[in-house]
Amino acid sequence: MSQLLAPTTAVKPGYRLQRLEVYNWGTFDSLGDGNRGEVYCIEPAGDTTLLIGRNGSGKSTLVDSILTLLVRPAVRNYNVAAGARKRERDERSYIGGAFDRRSSDQESGGQVQYLRPGNTHYSVLLACFHNAVLDTSLTIAQVLYITADGKAERVYCFDREQRSIAKDCSGLNRAEMLQQLKTRGFRVTRNFAEYHEWFRKATGGRKKAM
Repeated sequence: MSQLLAPTTAVKPGYRLQRLEVYNWGTFDSLGDGNRGEVYCIEPAGDTTLLIGRNGSGKSTLVDSILTLLVRPAVRNYNVAAGARKRERDERSYIGGAFDRRSSDQESGGQVQYLRPGNTHYSVLLACFHNAVLDTSLTIAQVLYITADGKAERVYCFDREQRSIAKDCSGLNRAEMLQQLKTRGFRVTRNFAEYHEWFRKATGGRKKAM
């Protein structure tokens, strides 16, 4: 007598991406009409994931959010998968939500159009990882904003629990941001090397892995 057995799923080793959240990142806008405070989320749940969509739907924007979380600013290039030029996108364009370039009779190059012009808002990227073998989790996050002189600034966050933007990164005040995030239980810094070392030690990764 034959018996049909359900396939077994092997436990995958290492820390794997469980959830990626973005808030005010590129065209994933949370400030427009009907989108007040919306957080956009994808959940690979530790599996290999294929990201598909039409041109301009935000695939590279999501990939670049992971790149921002894991690779130091000096060496990363945005929108590489789409064959973009080296400086076609940067942190400022993603924080501001650049979506178009319009020219006029008075301008030769064109004016970049932003969903979030100015410097009164902030953006958040957050990723949760889980190790099924050890049954442990961790979260890395970055809060990014434009300073008064037009530069991109960021706060790096780390915790050994699963966190979320809506619960742990909402209602931040720029002047008190570091202290607010510390109070909410994050380990925080403005130094990428320190943040990277927290992540590397927690995952057991090698220094050259990034």
